[in-house]
Amino acid sequence: MEVNEIKRSVDLLHLAKQDTHLIKVAATGLGEWAGSCPFCGGKDRFRVQPNQPTGGKWYCRGCGENRWNDVIDYVMRRDKVDFRKAIDLLNPSKITLKKKEDESKIKEIDLPQWVQASYEFLERCVDHLWGESGNGARNYLQSRGLNNTSLKKWLVGYNPKRSYGVAEEWGIPTQEEIFLPKGIVIPCQDAHGLHYLKVRRRSGNPKYLLLKGGKIWPFGLETYINTAYGFLFEGEFDVMLAYQTGFTGVGYAALPAGQLIKTDYQYYFDAIEEVIVAYDSDLEGQKAANKLCKLRHFHKAGLLPRGNDLTDLFQLTGSMEKVFLYLYKQLDLIGNK
Repeated sequence: MEVNEIKRSVDLLHLAKQDTHLIKVAATGLGEWAGSCPFCGGKDRFRVQPNQPTGGKWYCRGCGENRWNDVIDYVMRRDKVDFRKAIDLLNPSKITLKKKEDESKIKEIDLPQWVQASYEFLERCVDHLWGESGNGARNYLQSRGLNNTSLKKWLVGYNPKRSYGVAEEWGIPTQEEIFLPKGIVIPCQDAHGLHYLKVRRRSGNPKYLLLKGGKIWPFGLETYINTAYGFLFEGEFDVMLAYQTGFTGVGYAALPAGQLIKTDYQYYFDAIEEVIVAYDSDLEGQKAANKLCKLRHFHKAGLLPRGNDLTDLFQLTGSMEKVFLYLYKQLDLIGNK
């Protein structure tokens, strides 16, 4: 049997599921699954794209040698054998792809159902924000410098009271109800679809809660398209505020401190000339910024003149002009390097 035929015919996803639990997380590469790496054990760093025309591919950010690998590489690493032995093991007459006993019980999130339920919830929350029950939430958002135009552009909403959703209606295979906390609702969506709904709570830890079924994705990443420079903040409100300054020709995105640039969206960052990491001024934010700035075209922003983040700067000065000037100065500093 030819090598290319083996690569095309062997179901890499089925093979990998014998060694780790995988769930579908994206439509990237004709469908992408993620889970713990069966080799290094790292959580959510192992990816499989089983439907590639030339055969399934896998990748691990921790031990995958920074490249996509094929099913033969997988067997070589898993079974600690050479290329010829891996080919022999993958021969259809010898390969066994037995399901784990409990695999039939493992169900993936019904993404279309989750998206539908999320949008229905978001629509109600947007109505609440602009209704009488949203007066306090609007005042809070306006105190952070966000005007009505921005709130409508980013589809910000408000959930006036905590409640619970039925897991089945949200397409989530669990017996638990879906917690829908009271607070300001922030959706992250782009041309790829809806990635998450996040709720900013008035109290509780953490203050920002990602609703079940969502996944981490850079907020505002679509603004990087056709731009040479992009800012990267920690929070969604900073993105909205920066975008609101009208400083055009620059992209604005947010990614929580400590998150790595994942293969799902890495191409956005690769296509941009310079990324300015404007993380919070606290120790955690600066530590995360230093780590990201080891990448080739990532640069650490200068410290804010006041406050911990861009929104703090506005709240402490009451000036959108100072927000604009800070952003402009960072581009000037990059240009002088």
